[in-house]
Amino acid sequence: MKETFPYLMFDGKSSLDLHMYIVSKGSYRGAQRDVSYQSVPGRNGDLVIDNGRYKNISIPYKMNILDKSPFGWDKLTHLIKGWLLSRPGYLELWDSYDPDYYRLASYSDEVDIEQLLREVGSVNLKFNCKPFKYSFEGKKMVALTSSGSIIYNPEFYNSKPYIKIVGSGTIILSINSNSFTFTDVDGYIELDSETMNCYKGLVNENTKMYSTTFPELEPGVNNISWTGTVSEVDIIPRWNSL
Repeated sequence: MKETFPYLMFDGKSSLDLHMYIVSKGSYRGAQRDVSYQSVPGRNGDLVIDNGRYKNISIPYKMNILDKSPFGWDKLTHLIKGWLLSRPGYLELWDSYDPDYYRLASYSDEVDIEQLLREVGSVNLKFNCKPFKYSFEGKKMVALTSSGSIIYNPEFYNSKPYIKIVGSGTIILSINSNSFTFTDVDGYIELDSETMNCYKGLVNENTKMYSTTFPELEPGVNNISWTGTVSEVDIIPRWNSL
């Protein structure tokens, strides 16, 4: 199939490899903010309670299948089901309509493939996705070698970066007005604000981080500085959008 057909990529594999192309993408809506409304006797209007998160979003696709493969329809449908259902958890999903961003998606629905003609079929897919989509640009590592550097967040939302601090001893990392203290650093220490973990390779080092929160990169300019023995700070910013 030609690359001019609209397609999706899931778990590193193109739908075109399985002779599938997108007929329509059913949703461009953003994720819903998780809020609760509480009535208070004697007070007009409800209180809005922000639960501090966004809910998962369902992304549907209507796909057509053109079976031009040498191995036949039964084998092709077997491969499609294996592609979608063989691996649990969140996997990378993106499509040719929006090639600058990807989502973290899980697929667990049925795969009900309807054969319309001898070599033509259709299937409706629905992915359960985390609320944010992430830019491919935000996957690139930024290496900072001098304190007082700047990182610019081009999106509207805070991002939760991966950070590796190369250094030793007691280190204080500052991002804008927030500071994060690390003790007994031996060579380097890593922190992942998405999973809220501090580690070195496979070793848990949460006890070396003295902070109740993890770093986030705000929209616009972010000032990065540090004190202590540090040779480099590597950041994967993970720019995200709805």
